[in-house]
Amino acid sequence: MLKKMVVLIGMPGSGKSTIGRILSLDLGVPFVDTDRLIIENEGMPLAEIQSQKGMKYFMEAEESALLSLDDSPKIVATGGSAIFHEHAMTYLTYVSKVVFLDTELRTLTRRIGDPKRRGVVLGKTQTIPSVFFERRPLYLRYADIRVRVRHSRPKDVVEMVKKKLIEDGIIEVKKKEEQDGQEG
Repeated sequence: MLKKMVVLIGMPGSGKSTIGRILSLDLGVPFVDTDRLIIENEGMPLAEIQSQKGMKYFMEAEESALLSLDDSPKIVATGGSAIFHEHAMTYLTYVSKVVFLDTELRTLTRRIGDPKRRGVVLGKTQTIPSVFFERRPLYLRYADIRVRVRHSRPKDVVEMVKKKLIEDGIIEVKKKEEQDGQEG
């Protein structure tokens, strides 16, 4: 049983949405993807929001999506730039357990492909490596839990996250005797 909201943070391509969906199914709790919230609210893809309405508008929409989350138990996948919203991240660290999916730069570069098409928040001169090194200290700052994602399969990453959440008391595991008593 999940006792608290779990928020996944990390670079684009780190697997937040994939891991979040699997984790929510495993735990039987809702899944929220804040990028999807923004897309639904704005009626267009992230890249279009950024190109048509500007980066400032996009960042405000992202912060609004983060602050709209209530504290009920669920799994939340955030956009990679969520960590730039200090007010929202402070709120999330207060009401949830924040898990950083720490992924190698080489893996991220391969997974992301064209960052513009994917809607990755980049400055005019930024590259994926420069964004990685800019954001990493912020991911580490806000993370309650850090899970190193190497060449792991999604199911393996989910198991690593669950293990850490159990250790932190965020997932309550029923004892064998309690489960047997409920079945009979």
